[in-house]
Amino acid sequence: MRTLLLAAASAAALLSAAPAADRKVDFDPNAPVLFLADRLTYDTDGRTVRLEGGVELSSGGRVLNAADVPSYHTPGVAPAGGGVTVGVADGSTLSADSVELTGDLKEGVIQNIGILLDKHTRLAAARGTREKGDRTTLESAVFSPCDICIEKGQHQPLWQIKAVRVVWDQSEKRISYEDASFEFFGVPIVNVPYFSHADFTVKNQSGFLAPTAGQSSDLGYFVEIPYHLALDPSYDLTVAAMVATEVFPVLKLDWRQKLDSGEYWLSGSYTYDDAYDQLGNRTGAQTSYSHIFGRGRFKLNETMGWGFDIERVSNDTYLERYEISNADRLTSRAYVDWREGRSHGSVSAYAFQGLRATDDPGQTPLVLPEAELYYVLGDAVWGGEVAINGNMLALTRSEGLDMQRLSAGVTWTRPEILENGMAFTFFAAARGDVYRVSDVDPLLHPSLADGDVLSRVSAYAGAELRWPFVRQSEGGTTQIVEPIVQLVLAPYGNGPDGIPNEDSLSLEFDDTNLFNVVKFTGLDLIESGPRANVGVRYAEYFTDGASFEVLAGFQARLDDDPAFLGSTGLGETQSDYVGRISVTPWQGLTIVNRLRLDKDDFSVRRNEVYIQGTGSWYEIDASYLKLESDPSLTGLGPREEINLLSRVYVNQYWSAIGGIRRDLESDQMIESRFGVAYEDECAFFEFGFRRRFTRDRDAEPATTFILSVRLKALGDDEGTAVPLYRRDPYLGNENREPSGLGF
Repeated sequence: MRTLLLAAASAAALLSAAPAADRKVDFDPNAPVLFLADRLTYDTDGRTVRLEGGVELSSGGRVLNAADVPSYHTPGVAPAGGGVTVGVADGSTLSADSVELTGDLKEGVIQNIGILLDKHTRLAAARGTREKGDRTTLESAVFSPCDICIEKGQHQPLWQIKAVRVVWDQSEKRISYEDASFEFFGVPIVNVPYFSHADFTVKNQSGFLAPTAGQSSDLGYFVEIPYHLALDPSYDLTVAAMVATEVFPVLKLDWRQKLDSGEYWLSGSYTYDDAYDQLGNRTGAQTSYSHIFGRGRFKLNETMGWGFDIERVSNDTYLERYEISNADRLTSRAYVDWREGRSHGSVSAYAFQGLRATDDPGQTPLVLPEAELYYVLGDAVWGGEVAINGNMLALTRSEGLDMQRLSAGVTWTRPEILENGMAFTFFAAARGDVYRVSDVDPLLHPSLADGDVLSRVSAYAGAELRWPFVRQSEGGTTQIVEPIVQLVLAPYGNGPDGIPNEDSLSLEFDDTNLFNVVKFTGLDLIESGPRANVGVRYAEYFTDGASFEVLAGFQARLDDDPAFLGSTGLGETQSDYVGRISVTPWQGLTIVNRLRLDKDDFSVRRNEVYIQGTGSWYEIDASYLKLESDPSLTGLGPREEINLLSRVYVNQYWSAIGGIRRDLESDQMIESRFGVAYEDECAFFEFGFRRRFTRDRDAEPATTFILSVRLKALGDDEGTAVPLYRRDPYLGNENREPSGLGF
């Protein structure tokens, strides 16, 4: 039977008769120690205690395991042998051939010591001493987070640090090295007289992060070295300097902060370099270049919040030329919003910046403000839900038409499900709009004059029928056939001539808006006249997670609607045909094909294919896009483009990265990128190549090679891809977080 003693009582009683100088194991009575052993021997003559067989001593969050703790004649010292381990409350584990520790396990001398800091990271030394329970000094020590693959004939870790003396200060949470040498596969690479880094318990501490180096035809040879400043648990700053041979140095700053009410980050850069004209030629002068991106989200109370997005740059081509971002349209926004149940509202201000050569800053609008309200009444009306909606917009330009708009409306919706499975939705809506225009150009708007006030009223009513037929096979496969018919009654007419169109310029008729009662994305254009949206959906869902789905349909009208331009595929008595084919061959891979076919000859007017997936051996994000000429809406000619970005995992550690973007219409490559990466438990290496084939003023076609090396366990363990292969963090409002700054 194993023997169990509590030191605060039992050990004190056993040894109380002996003078203090004769005690062989002495414990602080204020720090209870738990003994656990197969056998305990107490020598009353020698006043000694011996613990044998699976010994465990526990005190103050420290646990010692050993084969035996023999009698000992040094006051306050507990010797142990037979393969000793000491576990500490912070998660680290110490192992040794033999130790001499004080009774409370805080101090002592250790022979052939090994310390497991976390799952992989280790410290080993020929000899060590422990002081005050939080400071360990090692002699002839080695530090490494790498596993050794003995089965492959490898006897050295990928990398390690050897030092004459290592001090692990747990109170400072820092590991310091004296006369240290960095080794890769046992080969010394660099020697430093002193080096230190945070221990494994630190998640945010000041220090250098892994540098990035490379070569670019625009920048020359370059290296970027970031330094992280952990100023406070709630905020920090990362400062990076990019030094290149062909351009002036670039200073980059990343600031992030958490507050009680929310969080925000700001990211920016600055340099002073040669100036260029609109044709991309050097002017002989120099000028400042800078950018700032940012995002903030804050909570005012349980239902209200506010936030901002900042995207500004000093020069159109700066982001592209300095490999910061590929964005060509920037949006800054400040807002206050409210949400309670299904009701919501917001007040926003927008500022836009176009970076294309064709963008005219004078024509770029400033929106101040845009206010929206959608309020759902608590009580049903005629068995349906009633919502009141309103919108206010003020839009100004330094050159061109200014406009103010006030809209208010009401919608009513009532769903009904019949016993035979038919699902009806009855709906109705009415809205009034008032516009005021100023700074009118008589050549562009001959029917308008400064100060004109225009108004209109629109309304519609209708019903939608969905009748799903479901069958399940004996094998568990589920099949669904669902015809869908939507009837809309509305008066003819789009309102008075001269109403400006600011928010309904872009319209893509496809499966996503086939059953939208109004196809336009904004309020400036309205869809008028009686019409029907007709379609059918077929789907199969398999037990292994695979699925197959097809949706097809069209719109029919009693008369043409002149609000739609011919290139949209809408507006005539019959629209083009739209459809979607969605295939999930297995979980983790989805293929979606969206089509628009001409109503007369079924020729393809729009074709989109998207492939997205993540599996054990691959990651893929690919798309194919074919558009016909659309000069009336966007001013663009026909487009056909393919875009691919993929990563293939060759084995547990190695992966290959590849990506292309090609303009098939003009038979021209836009961009290509390739690379290889290695990652294991202790290191990450990535070497990549990127070629940009396009020219935009002073941003010429460029080739970039980039190398990223990160040694884990030295305070830079996050992320698995260098910026060259990461998605552009500033493309799309849904993904504004820059690399490494997500909370």
